[in-house]
Amino acid sequence: MSEPRISASDQDYLRAIYDAGGHERRVGTGELARQLQLTQGAVTVALQRLQQKGLVDYQRYQGAQLTDDGERHALEMVRHHRLIERFLVEFLDYDWNDVHEEADRLEHVISEEMERRIAAKVSDPTTDPHGDSIPNEALDALQADNARQLTGVADGTAFVVARVRDRDRAVLEYLTEIQLVPGTQARVVRRLPFDGPLVVRIGGDEVALSQTVSDSVFIRDV
Repeated sequence: MSEPRISASDQDYLRAIYDAGGHERRVGTGELARQLQLTQGAVTVALQRLQQKGLVDYQRYQGAQLTDDGERHALEMVRHHRLIERFLVEFLDYDWNDVHEEADRLEHVISEEMERRIAAKVSDPTTDPHGDSIPNEALDALQADNARQLTGVADGTAFVVARVRDRDRAVLEYLTEIQLVPGTQARVVRRLPFDGPLVVRIGGDEVALSQTVSDSVFIRDV
């Protein structure tokens, strides 16, 4: 029996479910609708279609979780996407804040041979430019990286940036400006009162980060 045809739209949904944690838990239609900027009705129809193809386990009012086949397809798209981002930065001089949308378009159309050649060209990296892990060629499940959001870190904590969310171009531009990028070491100085910003020391400079920015940064203690 041949596998069902997987469209580019299907692949987008599978990667979105994976990114939301759908390989480990059920992801609600509302959460996916916000992530994909679609209506809940459109998401429901898509999840029902993916269930018919055996790619998700969807239950009304409870959301969807990837099946083993669905996770494999999702990991393939994640690998394509993140390898392309790395290639664009290293060889075509893209800024890291410009590559997400380009990779969104290209991830669906590259062949497996092109994927292998891109991987070889960028020396088979383990992370993309934003610090997110790249699945290996065997598409083994990614291991949890144990990074945590900068937002909840206590005063005085020294940390290294592990990864950042790649969907907000303005945030990425700001992180580039202040040099708070994967691999940077810094320290939390204090949180200003009354829901104020988080002040961190980067090198010799103190910078105040809004919650939008600190929510986008994931760190490990050093």
